[in-house]
Amino acid sequence: MNIYFLFVQAIDIIAWLLIVLSYYRKDTNRILVLQVISTILYCLHYFLLGAYSGLFICAFEVVRDYLYYKTDKDDIIFIISAILYLFGSILSIKILVDLLPIIASLVDGFTLTKKKKIVVIGAITSYTLWVIYDIFVMSYSGAITDGIVVLSNISILLFQFDLLKGKDLRKGIRNK
Repeated sequence: MNIYFLFVQAIDIIAWLLIVLSYYRKDTNRILVLQVISTILYCLHYFLLGAYSGLFICAFEVVRDYLYYKTDKDDIIFIISAILYLFGSILSIKILVDLLPIIASLVDGFTLTKKKKIVVIGAITSYTLWVIYDIFVMSYSGAITDGIVVLSNISILLFQFDLLKGKDLRKGIRNK
């Protein structure tokens, strides 16, 4: 393996570590800053791989998630997101596999506003699509980190089901 390839894979791992670290922060501003930096690194990672569909989705998701966080207009944000994803897909799709991140983000965007059990199921679906895309575009570090997220969500679904009943993540986040 050459240095360039290892460097590109390292960028993804650093971005993932920043996301994980952000979940341990209590201050919303610090969470957002770490996640924005992480997303910039993900964008760089996909750009260097020539995976423009992944690049587009990562860049747009940070804006979408910020709007979800700041407003209670979830349905409107999802509809606008779907339109922008479709527009972006026209610009970034070269081959059929480029649809996977777009589909993954539509699933993710739709389920983010639901109860926790639905969010977890949506994450399993979304990140599984990302794993397939990552393998195809040679983002092996991305496939591993996304695979960890899939396994984590499966374990939540299997072992913490009683904790998931009736919880609405959106309301919990907004009230903090």
